[in-house]
Amino acid sequence: MPDTDNTLPVPARRSFRPDPFWAYMAVVSAWFASFGLQTTLFPGVINFTLAETPARLGIAQAALTAPMLFLLPLTGVLAERADRRTLLLTFHLIAGLSAGVLSALLFAGLLSYEALVVYALVVGSAGAFVMPARDSAINGVTRVTQRLGRPLSLQRAIVFASLVQFGAQITGMGAGFLASYFGPAPLFAIQAVVLAAGGLIALSMPRLPRPREHSEPVITALLTGMRTVLESQVIWPMTLIMIAVGALVVGGGFFVIIPVLVRDIYGAGYDVLAGMMVTFWLGAFFSNIILARLPLIERPGRTLMVVQTMAALALACIALPLTLIQLFAVIFVWGLAGGVAMSLSRALVQENAPRKQIARVMSVYQLGLFGGMPAGAVAMGYVVQWLGPRDAALIPAAGILGVLIVIVLTTPILSVRRADPS
Repeated sequence: MPDTDNTLPVPARRSFRPDPFWAYMAVVSAWFASFGLQTTLFPGVINFTLAETPARLGIAQAALTAPMLFLLPLTGVLAERADRRTLLLTFHLIAGLSAGVLSALLFAGLLSYEALVVYALVVGSAGAFVMPARDSAINGVTRVTQRLGRPLSLQRAIVFASLVQFGAQITGMGAGFLASYFGPAPLFAIQAVVLAAGGLIALSMPRLPRPREHSEPVITALLTGMRTVLESQVIWPMTLIMIAVGALVVGGGFFVIIPVLVRDIYGAGYDVLAGMMVTFWLGAFFSNIILARLPLIERPGRTLMVVQTMAALALACIALPLTLIQLFAVIFVWGLAGGVAMSLSRALVQENAPRKQIARVMSVYQLGLFGGMPAGAVAMGYVVQWLGPRDAALIPAAGILGVLIVIVLTTPILSVRRADPS
């Protein structure tokens, strides 16, 4: 029988429009493919092209995430009130334009450290608008998919989105390998095109529902979201872990330790840096494939503590005098554990957040991750310059383990059960 439900947020002529779920996944792919490419190119340009110190590398990497520290709480509220498709289009294009300008400067031989910092601030600001709009959209897209007659649980949608994210990042990071042969300039141009394409695809997503009234002032909405996070025995421990991961693991490990390790200990360049990034995300990708095939985890908090501990121990192994092959193996194990941890923590937050506050709660959660990165990158830049990249790896590993111990001792995280099995 023909579909006569006029309440569906998908037009009757949907055969001429992309599937809403796959349109969403295409937007995710575009952003994270460009992000993966940037993960290799940005520190590579600072390390290999400009030959800057670890301290200046840390400062530049901090500029990528510093805007999120100030913008994410407000952009989470904005994502609930504005059309998410318009937000995604606008800020994909802004990030793409920035990458295009950086490419032009490289081609013209006019690149400077200061220009890289400006690029980082613009892209970081765009990301602060993109993330809550994209992350809050998955709930609505999942409901639209369910109403079209295709069964899809929120956890499986999130795990699938994580697989797409990891696959796109791996592709982007792998493409960074080509900088060893063609230089970074043409790859930044490719990044610009991919970002613009993702913004245009966002227009084909369904128009997702928003609250009917916006009588609540923005600041009040922001404080309400923060209060929701602090009052939840599930969400605030997840947010605390993200603060530690952002400051110690991403800001310290990925942003500073790994690039300097590649250059100063192994005497390598873009190819090895890209290989290490790809190896980590391959581990994350494979662990999420396994996670997607398993039944719902009844005690996700307990599993999360175990895999976060494994990730911290893998990071500590970087301090050992490993051969390059051994280092790749350690990073793969790190990725296996980290991939499960990322998906489980995100699912726990999504499932325990009030439906009307998902965007603002997710923005506070993301603020934990991205808010910790700038301080971690700057601090670890100086620590690495002082101790060297190997010994410095023990600091973030010990910090993560300490945070996990505090959470286990002060919260019921080990006994948390699935909040929403659907």
